[in-house]
Amino acid sequence: MRKPLTTLAICFAALVASCLTLTSHVQAAATDPLLAQQWGIFAIGADRVWTTTTGQGVIVAVVDSGSGPHPDLAENLLTGHSFFGSVESLDGSDIDASGHGSHVAGIIAAAANNGIGGSGVAPRAKILPIQVLDQAGQGDARDVAAGVRYAADNGAKVINLSLGGTNESSSLTQAITYANDKGVLVVAAAGNGGAIDKPKWPASLDLTLAVTAVDQSNSATAFDQRGDYIDIAAPGSNIVSTAKGDYVSLSGTSMAAGFVAGAAALLFAAEPRVTNTQVRDILLRTATDIGEPGRDLTFGVGLINMVAALAELQRMFPPIAAPQIAAVGHVSELLVANLESITDVSSVKWFRCDLSGPVVTEIPADCVAIAKATKRQYLTTQTDARHTIRVGITYTRGGTKQFVISGAAGPFFPIWQVTNTVKPASTTELTKLFNSSSSGSRTYKVVAGTCRVSGVKLIAPSAPSVCRVRMTVAARSPFPKLTVVGDITVL
Repeated sequence: MRKPLTTLAICFAALVASCLTLTSHVQAAATDPLLAQQWGIFAIGADRVWTTTTGQGVIVAVVDSGSGPHPDLAENLLTGHSFFGSVESLDGSDIDASGHGSHVAGIIAAAANNGIGGSGVAPRAKILPIQVLDQAGQGDARDVAAGVRYAADNGAKVINLSLGGTNESSSLTQAITYANDKGVLVVAAAGNGGAIDKPKWPASLDLTLAVTAVDQSNSATAFDQRGDYIDIAAPGSNIVSTAKGDYVSLSGTSMAAGFVAGAAALLFAAEPRVTNTQVRDILLRTATDIGEPGRDLTFGVGLINMVAALAELQRMFPPIAAPQIAAVGHVSELLVANLESITDVSSVKWFRCDLSGPVVTEIPADCVAIAKATKRQYLTTQTDARHTIRVGITYTRGGTKQFVISGAAGPFFPIWQVTNTVKPASTTELTKLFNSSSSGSRTYKVVAGTCRVSGVKLIAPSAPSVCRVRMTVAARSPFPKLTVVGDITVL
């Protein structure tokens, strides 16, 4: 039996520097200008499937050094969670001190069409940031295992592990097995040790999808490892993405894993009936062979191909008609069931749920029907706080009555951050930064950074920075006392 892995590091310990080599700081222009520099998006054909799927409704857990804060990630980041020294903590705003987890998260799901930066592979997927590595990229395998289990228990369909080492940890193996059994696809970076290095773990575990890197000419990089454990290749050289409030270009199989995790999110979002095993199989069967004919030790089955993967998914699962809900996620928000593509609807029913999830044809176990909510519109209430909402319909198709329930919208919160950026030396009304559905009195306090609160206004410093602000709303029926802590980026 191999010795248990006690320490994991970003991009495999001894090669931290080679993975996190900063090629360049990239200056963002007016309207998503960095997309043209994100060659990997186009190399795998992600942009060619965005008219069909953008990852909406899918949660991807990035078990790493954290993710954010960053304006290009903010709308897709869920609440951060951390595990250090077997101590679990819930972080209202995730802080990534190294930038590694943020870079990977941006590859997966940086927001698109928001006027800044570029885009992730699945720009409407949600990132669940789970911090298990410190600023130096070090962490304990037991914490990683706890993070994997947490992700599997909290709605993740994909878990990205851009980390690893040479020895196996039984606790992490068991956690990955647990995640797989719950329907989660676990993606792992294959390692940056070069052609003669030993296989890296957990990528070498059969239950993970092991990803190696290619450059812009579809060639192996100097850091790529070799081995029959390598499953598939993805862009991993000079990859522009988010980090520490900026945009940088990094190289490594960590980056390549992010592309595959994003691709998996696109498939899960496009088809709620597909399983993790089927997504893995589709990605492998539709990859473009770029090495020796057939599977080889350098590229696995070849370069990921999203156009072919989506076509195969749609061949396997002809699309089903389903209602859609657009939501911001605030209590007191009016939700409207979009039934434009569906005829002969005989009934509508709204459901309050505990988890996120895609379109399904049976009521999920975590959902409860909302009394008297049988119209095409539903106004969220305090009872919906921290829950998700779905709408189910019964309709006739081909002479047969069928039932389908939408993907989950939310969760919905009675207190929220409206935006997360201000200009240097600006004065901004705090109501434009934070809001609540409660009418209780509000107080504001800067808990970190050099911003100042003056009355009901936030005064930003003249230099770019990040300020942390806490808004507290006094208890007022039916609301309890509410608190939100948010990071405001001055740039």
